[in-house]
Amino acid sequence: IYTIDPANVKTVLSTNFSDYHRPQTMPNALNPVMGPGVFTSNGSSWAHSRGLVKSQFSLKRVRKVSKLEPHVRNAFDALGPPQENGWTKEQDILVIFNRFTLDAATEFMFGTSAGSHEEAMRIRGNVHSRGFWSRYRLIIHDFATAFDAALDYVALRLKLGRLWFLADGIAFRLACYKIKSYVDLYIRQAAAHAEAAATKMANGTAAERPNDDERKYGLISDLVHDYPDKIALRNQVMQLLVAGRDTTAATLTWAMILLEAHPECFNRLRGAIIDTFGTEFDPKKPVTFDNTRSCTYLQWVIFEVVRLYPTGPLNARQATCDTVLPLGGGPEGKDPVAVQAGTTVAFNTYLMHRRTDIWGPEAWAFLPERWADRKVGWEYIPFHGGPQTCLGQQHALTEMGYAIVCLLRRFQSLESSTRATNFENGIRTILVPKHRVMMR
Repeated sequence: IYTIDPANVKTVLSTNFSDYHRPQTMPNALNPVMGPGVFTSNGSSWAHSRGLVKSQFSLKRVRKVSKLEPHVRNAFDALGPPQENGWTKEQDILVIFNRFTLDAATEFMFGTSAGSHEEAMRIRGNVHSRGFWSRYRLIIHDFATAFDAALDYVALRLKLGRLWFLADGIAFRLACYKIKSYVDLYIRQAAAHAEAAATKMANGTAAERPNDDERKYGLISDLVHDYPDKIALRNQVMQLLVAGRDTTAATLTWAMILLEAHPECFNRLRGAIIDTFGTEFDPKKPVTFDNTRSCTYLQWVIFEVVRLYPTGPLNARQATCDTVLPLGGGPEGKDPVAVQAGTTVAFNTYLMHRRTDIWGPEAWAFLPERWADRKVGWEYIPFHGGPQTCLGQQHALTEMGYAIVCLLRRFQSLESSTRATNFENGIRTILVPKHRVMMR
């Protein structure tokens, strides 16, 4: 069953949530990279995982946007200085954003950034870029390259469905080994740190458990207490890392594509940002959580970007029992429809977000102004809905807002030589541009 009706989506994700679970093909495809966790499990296992992870995305942590500043600086360094013509060198901005969000996510998870921008510049002169073994060398030497390689295979495995096992190879195995080893290192260090802290407390040499700012290993400093099984902890961390890196990077890329193609929106947004924050070299207000949220047009732009390009354009659930959807039956599709146990119900968020009967005749157009005084329900679910609403929603919105503000405070305009192909959709583990997005 395929649907783009908000009432049916609400029924699957919320009203009759217990009647459905995630299809088994997803965990099978993901297992080499990440085992069972909050985004692939069902039932009590999912509820347990979500309960443990949810507390880590507190508003207190989300508000600490200052931790993003060094990663934005590294992204600027990667973009390079202006050339004689005033423009930076043209580059694939998805690569830039992927490394920015990976660095931010690893610092959030491990307390230490992967430093992928610095690593990319370091290995550029030390690892040969040509030859049969070049890809394997890059995977071994660069965590970001290994991360991308693993997710490329995962995307193929998801597309293959029940034939997921056909997508395999040396590069995939090497990439999985590299990223697991990287995560395991921090988990071991966090566990040793927690054990030492516990010993101090037992001996009376530590007054209390470390507060949020003193937790040396980020999110895993807390999770290590709840996961004696370090493989289970690694699975959870990997799922959060994938979600935290890919989704935000893709959305930032779509935002730049849309703003470059709509200079009137770019100019209005930049004007709002300059009025609120000033320029990078003549600041008015600091770029804080509260200040970015109070920049109304910025919020409209972000809402519109994730409406047009939700990172999860197609989702599915499998009925665990005989149940009913409210719409789809009868000659006009207005009556309830029976759903037998084992039936897969797929819902297309991408198309639901573009229904002209819901969003108006210009539903396919980029119009941030549509968000003035607009209230939404189940017709708008860029972060899913119901009990499985994205845990990192506020974290992602904050990171996107911060990055866009910093970019537009520095750069006066955008230009892309690939505009003709920028809007072609591609599917990785999420919705991304199909081709390279070259921009300056």
